Amino acid sequence: MLRVGVKVAVFLVSWLSVVFLPDKKKMFVKYLPVSLFSSMLLMCEIFYFTTHKLWKVPGGQKNMTHTAYLLLFGPYIIMSVWVFHLSRGKFSLYALINLIADLIYAYPIKALLKKFNLFHLKVKSIHFFLLIFADAMLNFVFQKFIEKIYPQTRMNELE
Repeated sequence: MLRVGVKVAVFLVSWLSVVFLPDKKKMFVKYLPVSLFSSMLLMCEIFYFTTHKLWKVPGGQKNMTHTAYLLLFGPYIIMSVWVFHLSRGKFSLYALINLIADLIYAYPIKALLKKFNLFHLKVKSIHFFLLIFADAMLNFVFQKFIEKIYPQTRMNELE
């Protein structure tokens, strides 16, 4: 029951943090494509990790599916919006924010998730870090691509 509570809390806290975003509707419209791209990329990675038995969630397939959806539609979508908002389209700031966040996720948070038996990735932390940091760089490239197609979505024009 504690595991379920923690997972739901992470999902809810992610969405509650939206309250602190300025001009929420505009942010979501601008960053929805890259947030969905990020979630779809993560979904493919989860599928790969599941197929190759590199991701273990206690409670079987049903629990694994719930955990995946909570991650995909909670912290991953919201964190994408937050990181793009905080970096304001500046690559160096975007890379720095992701470097710090991904290091925290790949080492202490990954260890905590395993310790509390929420889920376990059978991948070395350094490899996990490199994967999620590469995902972040792909997200930035995708956002720049979207900005070329739809100039009204430029990150630095939010101000």
